[in-house]
Amino acid sequence: MFNGLKIGTSGMRTAQKVMDNVADQIANSDTNGYKKKEVNFSELLRNEMGENQVQLSQNAQNASISIGSRAVYAKTNHTQGTVVGSEGPFHLALEGRGYFGVVDPEGNLMLTRNGAFQKNGDSSITDEKGNLLSMETYLPQSQWGEESDISISEDGLVSGRGLDGEGVTLGRIILYTPGSSDQLISLGEGKYLPGNDAPLQNSLDNPEGAYASVRQRALEKSNVDLVGSMTDMIITQRAYQVNAKSVTTADEMLEVINTIL
Repeated sequence: MFNGLKIGTSGMRTAQKVMDNVADQIANSDTNGYKKKEVNFSELLRNEMGENQVQLSQNAQNASISIGSRAVYAKTNHTQGTVVGSEGPFHLALEGRGYFGVVDPEGNLMLTRNGAFQKNGDSSITDEKGNLLSMETYLPQSQWGEESDISISEDGLVSGRGLDGEGVTLGRIILYTPGSSDQLISLGEGKYLPGNDAPLQNSLDNPEGAYASVRQRALEKSNVDLVGSMTDMIITQRAYQVNAKSVTTADEMLEVINTIL
């Protein structure tokens, strides 16, 4: 009977972790570039059952019962989110497999699908945290002219107009494609680090590789299915209630046994 209490409480803990993940998904359903997390379940250790504990069939072999379950944050779902239009000239979305690169003040490269970039007063192009967009520049960014004249092609080529009004190539945004998205290390805020020894191609060193297409004046929203998340929330609530009821029932049975003894 004591195992019944442990199994019920483990189920309640599992349901709570799943609910935390569902709440995170709902809260980030409108976050640019957010990728939802998928929670898997695993069985806890099993206890063998002997004839001195319960009557077993003659054909019963390796009879046992587990002591509950636990939730495991298995992986991040990197599928494409919905692409929507935006007014910012440096608001970019990726269609297909790949990532933008941003560089923090210490020089560390991070990957992201959040393309909400901006041009600052010092002419640098950064994300909202001040991390520089990884790119190759052909002209100093201070000479790029009016933002309204800047266009960015599908392969990340940045074009504008020179002082003489003629079209000129200003630079190229570097795109990154990891060998496997499952090897990326999540840093939060939609940023990732390449895993140890994980292959990582970029459009500067490996221009012949397969990279996502860039869309200017657009942003990729999260890949959260809000309706599915609400359904998961209802199912998780019911699972929590059932496990809580099993704990209450086990407690009542223990109380009866103690009264008899």
